[in-house]
Amino acid sequence: MRCHHLSPRGTFRRHQLVLACALALGAGTAQAQQATTTQNTPDPTNLDAVQVTGIRAAIESAVATKNESTSIVEAISAEDIGKLPDVSIADSISRLPGIATQRVDGRSQVVQIRGMSEQFVGTTLNGREQVSTGESRGVEFDQYPAELINAVTVYKTADAAVVGQGLSGTVDLQTIRPLSLGERRIVITGNGEKNSLGDLSPDGDDKGYRASASYVDQFADDTIGIALGVARLNSPFQEKHYKEWWWANTDVWGQSQPGKPADAIALQGQEAWVKSRDLTRDGVMGAFEFKPNEHFHSILDVYWSKFQQDEVMHGAMWTNDAYWTGMNGQPAGYENIGLTERNGFPIITSGTQTGVQPLVRNDNNTREDKLFSAGWTNTISFEPWTVSLDLNYSRAERRQSQLETYAGLADPQDVGFQVPISAGYGNYSLADLSDPNSVYLWDVQNYGHDGRLENSWQKDEIKAGRLQFTYDVDTAIVRSFDVGANINRRSKDKRSDVYFATLRNGATLVDPSLLMSPTSLGFVGMGDILTFNPRALLDQYYDVAISESNDDLRKDYVVDEDVNTYYVRANIDMDLTDRIRVRGNAGMQYISTDQSSTGFNANGGAITGSQTLGARYNDALPSLNLVFDFGDGWNVRFGAAKQMMRAPINYLSADSSAAVSQTTSLWEGSGGNPTLEPYRANAVDLSLEKYMGQASYASVALFYKDLDTYIYRQTIPWDFTGYDPDGETPISNIGTFSTWANGTGGYMRGVEAAVTLTGDLFSEALDGFGVQLNGSYTESSIDPDPNDNTPGTDTIPGLSKVVANATLFYEKYGWGARISQRYRDPYRGEYSSLFGQRQYRNTLSERSVDLQLSYEFPETSALKGLSLMFQVNNLTNEAFRTEVSESTNSTGLFLPEEYTEYGRQYLLGFSYRL
Repeated sequence: MRCHHLSPRGTFRRHQLVLACALALGAGTAQAQQATTTQNTPDPTNLDAVQVTGIRAAIESAVATKNESTSIVEAISAEDIGKLPDVSIADSISRLPGIATQRVDGRSQVVQIRGMSEQFVGTTLNGREQVSTGESRGVEFDQYPAELINAVTVYKTADAAVVGQGLSGTVDLQTIRPLSLGERRIVITGNGEKNSLGDLSPDGDDKGYRASASYVDQFADDTIGIALGVARLNSPFQEKHYKEWWWANTDVWGQSQPGKPADAIALQGQEAWVKSRDLTRDGVMGAFEFKPNEHFHSILDVYWSKFQQDEVMHGAMWTNDAYWTGMNGQPAGYENIGLTERNGFPIITSGTQTGVQPLVRNDNNTREDKLFSAGWTNTISFEPWTVSLDLNYSRAERRQSQLETYAGLADPQDVGFQVPISAGYGNYSLADLSDPNSVYLWDVQNYGHDGRLENSWQKDEIKAGRLQFTYDVDTAIVRSFDVGANINRRSKDKRSDVYFATLRNGATLVDPSLLMSPTSLGFVGMGDILTFNPRALLDQYYDVAISESNDDLRKDYVVDEDVNTYYVRANIDMDLTDRIRVRGNAGMQYISTDQSSTGFNANGGAITGSQTLGARYNDALPSLNLVFDFGDGWNVRFGAAKQMMRAPINYLSADSSAAVSQTTSLWEGSGGNPTLEPYRANAVDLSLEKYMGQASYASVALFYKDLDTYIYRQTIPWDFTGYDPDGETPISNIGTFSTWANGTGGYMRGVEAAVTLTGDLFSEALDGFGVQLNGSYTESSIDPDPNDNTPGTDTIPGLSKVVANATLFYEKYGWGARISQRYRDPYRGEYSSLFGQRQYRNTLSERSVDLQLSYEFPETSALKGLSLMFQVNNLTNEAFRTEVSESTNSTGLFLPEEYTEYGRQYLLGFSYRL
């Protein structure tokens, strides 16, 4: 934490407040350290070491970082991270004003800032742009253990010297600098973990553990520093899942069903399953620091993590839509129905589905992600010049395998049902789906195969170098100038193979020796289902052969980006009047981008050619940040900038499915668009802040972004020169192509408010108590799907109009307690869908509550250094809920889609500091 003040000559000086640090797992009773300088300024030469501990110390550090920054930022420190019951750094970040996370598989995964999806968020580690294990730019923060991150700064305004910025904001993760700690520190932590849902399936587990250790030391008269941290997470995630596929009045399309009243809206398919995930994450952080004198400073830091997930799923599903017929050739129908009216429309909510064919699914999905990041910075200072050179490398790899198998009864079934038209579980009465003498392996739903296997691999890699010159000046307005260049080379490569499994001897009963105990779907009334390990059955019962559709073939692509960033920045510090001090920065980035992609053209289930396409463009991005300090803790901040964000990487894929129409002799196709230009916006921010004491503040901020362009799917003219016409003769090489394209933009605007108060501000009797509250309201005029009139599609992905957080805490005499609640309004989320595709889904509001209780033994105790903790994540077992519009788009109704519970995570553990 740096404390800025005026010298007698009014120039800007920098100091550091050094806090204690421990890289402790989730329990985080270790001491915080906030010694990281920003990536934009040289290290300070004047260090004043002051050790403070506890939650209040962490809050003081975060408040000071916000106060002293020349940009509008939010911050958290290592102690703040450690004192919260967080699985990953994403949970900690989501408690900051205007920031929300999206839950995937029951855990916070991606960060969304100011109502914009993760695709608009820039992420850096120690100031260096990071790769992603996902398909695009959005970093999956559950890859980063909270215990290995020392501090986080979220930039909400643009800064000319921040490289890799996002359009909505930039998250900078920071690791420890060992020389700043000033003493040896060893911390060991351990936690046991249990999921409240218990063992949902015979091959699942509801118990796990977390452990970490860290070592920080200094040598050779504090000229050499070393920091090492390791963390391991073995966490059980459980899931009770129910989904209503889609709702429709199929009479509108001329498809009636036996027993269905005319124009009644009916559910067209359903599924329920339990999942057990064994999640293992190993993380290692290392830093080597060398500072032999005031002129030279060298830091080498390395981060590595491996994330492994083994997921088993056991469930049942079936379709009962008007277009499906069973093996007997008869369509599904209804008997003894019950209707519920909503907004004047009749909806079938109970009765009996006739002639359906329930499918028993036994799936196994494995995933392994590896992250590696390394950076080496060398800084030479001879007043008034400072020169720094940073070389860095970042790599992410993902290997994934998804296997699904099908089984069921031989004959069509009648199923009694009661389905809700508000979020919740349905109830179904099924025949016994666990009888090993009646449930066969076979293609129950007429998919055309008896099982499906998809293996995929992707690699994302960044090689970058940055050179910066800083020149200190002594004027009444400017204290220094920064001039720099960052050269960045990024490549993302994805491969996928799809196989179909075919039973060698047709419909087959499973050998009882290969069966497990049945899995219960009693939470939806479906009873028990046949359960087995699908991978154990592959060799014994199936022939597996590659079989890929056009969409499968198009999953293979390579995207390359060369991005050169040149910048200049003037750092401002002046006395505007006797009472008003102004500090900040003004600068310009010039970014040159050269992007290209190689992908395949797929037609008729075969590759008919490949193509490499791309684009070049340049952007000049001015920015201004000013802080008006009126004294007595009052600040007014103003920011203005032109911003850009490159398109999601998967949008840039050169994949396509194109052919010459036999009817019109014209080219038609669809796919990715490597010629996309970025999102571009003009942004203005204004913030009023009041700081009270060292750990309390209140702020109100307004922001406005005017996006010149937005990217959405369109049908545009396309030059098909070089494409194989596959025996057809086109009239012209110009045809039509459905793809991502730049289109009309709009505004994003909102207001944010935050307050942090400690009880001692009001009364000594309240010393130790505190509260942190924040909330934001955001709205947008952007229509991301202007050609789609489906209800709910006119909302920008990731936009929750209201996001709020509340934390109450107490810490005194060694006792600690903290309860936190996160809330976000309904939003349109983007998720992985069928066969790895991306899908937008209307996600309902979420209210997540976490609790932590702790006790730290005093220094006078024989157990000094030991802390004990009890934590509960998702205290209220908040369900994940989505809804879907009625499919004819004529009613305006939204009806339930998914309702999934993940249970509570209980943790009991310790932290010991030497």
